Amino acid sequence: MTLERQTLLQSITIEPGQGAHGTLETGQVLRIIDVQGQQVFDFSSFNRDDPTEYCDLVYSLFVKEAWKLAAEDKLYTQRMRPLWSITADTCGVHEWTGGFCSHAFNRFLGHDQPGCKEVLEAELHKLELSPQLLIPSSCLNPFMNMPHRSDGSWRVEPPVSQAGDYLELRAEMPVVWVGSVCTMPPPTNGLPLSSIRCEVYAAEVRSQ
Repeated sequence: MTLERQTLLQSITIEPGQGAHGTLETGQVLRIIDVQGQQVFDFSSFNRDDPTEYCDLVYSLFVKEAWKLAAEDKLYTQRMRPLWSITADTCGVHEWTGGFCSHAFNRFLGHDQPGCKEVLEAELHKLELSPQLLIPSSCLNPFMNMPHRSDGSWRVEPPVSQAGDYLELRAEMPVVWVGSVCTMPPPTNGLPLSSIRCEVYAAEVRSQ
């Protein structure tokens, strides 16, 4: 038997500084695409039926016993239940330890502008969910490049993603997600800032 990808159900293109949200049923697949390359996306996700249960990157990394995840690994909630399975990754470099920029953090760095935190909170508000549900360890940063070095340093480097690179996640339970296209200056993002596309596919099926 082989696996065949079903029909594309939804495609959302998100511009820099903007946010989006969506839901998936169990088995559906979310593909996060870096349209032009070198663009970071902040992405938090929750159990759709009980949003107090959230993707927890800290526990997910404990399970893996590593600082990064890869295809075939799972993302767990704080209740130690699988929320996502990683089904494909054409880039291989993302920031898995959590966190998001904010207006306060940007101001601290000398950039007086709102951050992904504010955008993600606004998307939760559109879903009639409390912004207090948003915590740093729930936030994955696709395409962000912040390697952990043997000397303990942890500095941001330019993304290595190229146009069309993607991270693909399969929902292991009903999921609600919010996302923000980051506007932090280099080296966090390349220039010019560019868009992210999120595509949702029907569940995979087996064929003879």
